[in-house]
Amino acid sequence: MRALDPRALALALLLEVEGGGVQQLLDRALDRVAWPERDKAYVTHLVYGALRRLRLLDHLLAPHLPRPEKLPPLVRWALRLGALEWLLGKPDHARVSPWVEAVKGRYPRLAGLVNAVLRRLAPREAPECVRLSLPDWLCERWRGFFGSLDFAEGFNEPAPLFVTALRKVEGLRPGPVPDSFVFEGPKTDFSALGLQPQNPASLFAAQLLEAQRGEKVLDLCGGAGLKAFYWASQGAEVVSYDLNPKRQEAGRRTAEKLGLKVAYRTQDLTLPIPERAKKVLLDAPCTGTGTFRAHPERRYRLAPEDPARMAELQRRLLETAASATEEGGVLVYAVCSLTEEEGEGVARSFLAGHPEFRPEPIACPLPVLREGLGVYVAPEGGLDGFYYLRLRKVDSRA
Repeated sequence: MRALDPRALALALLLEVEGGGVQQLLDRALDRVAWPERDKAYVTHLVYGALRRLRLLDHLLAPHLPRPEKLPPLVRWALRLGALEWLLGKPDHARVSPWVEAVKGRYPRLAGLVNAVLRRLAPREAPECVRLSLPDWLCERWRGFFGSLDFAEGFNEPAPLFVTALRKVEGLRPGPVPDSFVFEGPKTDFSALGLQPQNPASLFAAQLLEAQRGEKVLDLCGGAGLKAFYWASQGAEVVSYDLNPKRQEAGRRTAEKLGLKVAYRTQDLTLPIPERAKKVLLDAPCTGTGTFRAHPERRYRLAPEDPARMAELQRRLLETAASATEEGGVLVYAVCSLTEEEGEGVARSFLAGHPEFRPEPIACPLPVLREGLGVYVAPEGGLDGFYYLRLRKVDSRA
C-alpha cells in the first residue's frame, strides 16, 4: 500500500476493512511506514473514529446525498472522514481540500460534490442509537436488559494502552486491577520488558481463578495464551487448549521470549479433553459485543440471531469445561460480550442441568453494569465489556 500522508493511508485502510479486522490492518500498515508517532497516531485516530461513529457520520451527510449507495466506496469514505474531522472541530480550510484532492485523483467529476457537501455540513439531531452508531436491534435488547444505553458511550471513546506485568516493573501508572498498568510511551517490544498488552477486564477473568504456585490450571479456548502467560508468571502449571494451531504457535514463540512455560494442546473443545484440574477457565468464543471500542467494525457485522447461535456453542464448551473440573475445584466462565444470551442465559441453562456446581460471589473491582447470576462489567475508562461467572464444583465426599 502506497500512501503519501496519514489521510491517504486512513482512506486506503477503510476501503480494505470489510475484508478483515481493523486492528490487524492498521498494525501491518503502520509497521511499513517510517513516520513520526504523531502521524501514525492520526491514522489510527481517523480510522477508529470513522468506524466508531459510522452511523452518525452517514446521518450528518444524509441531507446532502440523496443516493449515497451509488457513490464509489472511495468517495463515500472520503466524505465520512471529512465529516469526522468536521465533527471533531477541524476548520474548513484544513479539512476540506485534502479530501477533495483524494477524490480528484480517481474520480475528478465527483471532486466538486465532495467540496460542496463537506462545506455544507451542519449539526443535526440524531436518534440515540444512530448517535452511538450501534445496530438498532442491539440497542433494543440492551435497553430491555440493562435499562439504558448510558454505558455504550464508552465504546466510542479512546482508551489507554493497558499492559499486564509478567515480572516486576517500575515507573508505570497502575491500572484498575493488580498487575495491570497503563503504558504511555510508543509501541515497543513488550515481551523484552516483561509486559503483555492486555485489557484489565481480560486479565481479571484469569485472576478470578486465584491460581497458586505449583497448581495445575486448564486454559480452555486459550488462543495464543495471554491468560496462560499470567498464570505461568505466577508459578502455576498451565495447559492451554485451543482449536487454532496458528494462534498457539504464535503463543509458543511469545512464551519462549518471555521465559515462561506453557503447554499447548490443539483440540476441538466441544469434545471432552483427557485431563482434569481444580482450576479451569473457559474464556469462550463470543459475539464480542464488549469489544466494540477496540474492534468497532464488529458492530456492523453482527446479526440479531448471532448471540443465540454463539450461546449454543458456549453451552457445549461449558460441558467440556465442567467435565474437566475436579471436585472441589473452581470453574470460571467468561465472555467479552454483554448480551443476555451469552452471559446469564448460558449460566441459567448450565446450572439447571448441573446441580453439582454452585455460583460463588465475585468481588469485582471494575465498574459493574449488572450483577446477579454472575457479573457484567461496563466498558468504561478503556475497559472491555465482560461477563464473568465463578462456579465451585461440590465435593461429593463433603
